[in-house]
Amino acid sequence: MAYDPRTFAAKGFRTQVALIAEHAASDPAGVAMRQKRHGIWQELTWAELQATTRALAAGLIALGVAPGTHLGILSENRREWVLAQFGIQAAGGVTVGMYPTSPAAEIDHLVNASDTEVLFIEDQEQFDKIAELGARLPKLRRLIVFDPRGLQAESYLGALSFDELLAQGQAALAAQGPEIDARLAALRPEDTAMMVFTSGSTGPPKAAEISHANLHASACLATGFFGDYPPGTNILSYLPLCHIAEQNVTVTNALSGQHVMNFGESLRTITADLRDAAPQIFFGVPRIWEKMQAGVMVQAQTAAPLRRALTLKALARIPARAGTPRSRRSFGQRLADGFWDALVYRHIRSYLGLGRCTFAITAAAPISADLLVFLRGIGINLREAWGMSETSGAASIQPDWGESAGRCGFFPEGVSHRIAEDGELLIRGGIVFKGYYANPEASAETLAGGWLHTGDIAEEAPDGSISIVDRKKDIMINAAGKNLAPSLIENTMKASPYIKECIVIADRRPYVTALVQLDADTTRLWAEGQGIAYTTFRSLAENPRVAGLIDAEVARQNALLARVEQVKRVWLLPKELDHDDGEVTATMKVRRGKITDRYGAEIESLYADRGVA
Repeated sequence: MAYDPRTFAAKGFRTQVALIAEHAASDPAGVAMRQKRHGIWQELTWAELQATTRALAAGLIALGVAPGTHLGILSENRREWVLAQFGIQAAGGVTVGMYPTSPAAEIDHLVNASDTEVLFIEDQEQFDKIAELGARLPKLRRLIVFDPRGLQAESYLGALSFDELLAQGQAALAAQGPEIDARLAALRPEDTAMMVFTSGSTGPPKAAEISHANLHASACLATGFFGDYPPGTNILSYLPLCHIAEQNVTVTNALSGQHVMNFGESLRTITADLRDAAPQIFFGVPRIWEKMQAGVMVQAQTAAPLRRALTLKALARIPARAGTPRSRRSFGQRLADGFWDALVYRHIRSYLGLGRCTFAITAAAPISADLLVFLRGIGINLREAWGMSETSGAASIQPDWGESAGRCGFFPEGVSHRIAEDGELLIRGGIVFKGYYANPEASAETLAGGWLHTGDIAEEAPDGSISIVDRKKDIMINAAGKNLAPSLIENTMKASPYIKECIVIADRRPYVTALVQLDADTTRLWAEGQGIAYTTFRSLAENPRVAGLIDAEVARQNALLARVEQVKRVWLLPKELDHDDGEVTATMKVRRGKITDRYGAEIESLYADRGVA
């Protein structure tokens, strides 16, 4: 009998490894995952995935990994990441995901705060960070390397290649098989399956403990979200797997729906990988969607005259249709949509690699309304979801084409919510995490009164759907006592193709100002078209004509905001915000405190003339 994801919840609690075994038994030859290497996609069946999972578990047990041991993974997105995760779980361990972009000083915190004993690392770059830290990681006792090139002679912390671990596990599997079975049988729903670090935008990242029961509850939600997609549905995995959103879409969803995990070569090759994988389901953070829009606009502006004229005309008609939901469009409107789709929009989707995508998701950060209109206008069924590490992934999602009054859609059955008197969104249900590892004070504060205090200010629409206004800690009060949501203003500004990042300044200030980072790709194209000479990002940002362009864009976007929210002055950042400089988190969330400290003098200069209205 074919696997039916819609019956998933009825079968009761299972761990992720149990689901692999289930699929291996029912469809052993079915493709579980693919990895692209040097342009070639290599497949792994469910039976092979099951065998690899058990071999890795045997290898880890032979290395002395005990039940409950914390094992970290410090790597870019790749097949070995999830293979290690499944092997860790089969050995009864706890997976601790870490961002590979983290500098050594941040890895120091991540490893020590999670009591990680064994660490999977990607390559020599990550090895060098660990070696630099040395004795500052007293509990770390073993390294396992996915790509050992340049490290063959290294013996630091018993460095072992992933392939060597797998080979040793295969050799030990006959002896370790009963122990693996015993450890899997001993796993309880409330046991911690993984730790996911928070972004750390306002302080050191905290390790959120996600239980096996949390993952199962999240999988049940996934079958509700994606229940109409049959086994074999393609998903492209490319974002960091230490982020709960990528875990949710790639791992939780794929296991509950028996979908195929496709791992591209890198984030830099995403467009080519998308065209190859042709996923029916695709998840992107807002920055990915912004880059796609910018790429479309660059292609349109540089196309041959006839194609440019047709494309720009097709794109120009999108905003006028935004006010009418697709389900309520007239016959004439649907006819016109079909005409422009055949002529232009479907070619844009194919160019983006989304020609077969019928379910697209945006989450993890706010996205501008204009960008949503653009993407839905070219025929991408983009739906906003809301969730966080503390909800084990997505907790709410919009209906098709975003047809709900609230921006984040509805909470499904099994997730309760309410809005506190101060506007904070509170959540209760099986997806709510256990707490922060070794941090009882923060756990008690976040889980007070039996509810998860999300830290998000929310509004509920008459139809029961919700919108997130902003993070509670980010709400600003200007000098006149007016509450302002900076993310609303910032996302309005970032709808401009020339603005990549915007940091609003307004707290206790007489008017709103902003620090703006240029979008290098689109701004350079504009500058070249204007005959403006430049050599570096800084020279581009300091050019008076570029400053004039941004002023005009800010004025145009200000028309969409209330007067009190409008940005009166901007200062162009001379460099791109950098994780290594502590200006953004690994997930590219702005660390406002760092930015305002670093550019304090420039911010004060924006308020030097009190005559601004």
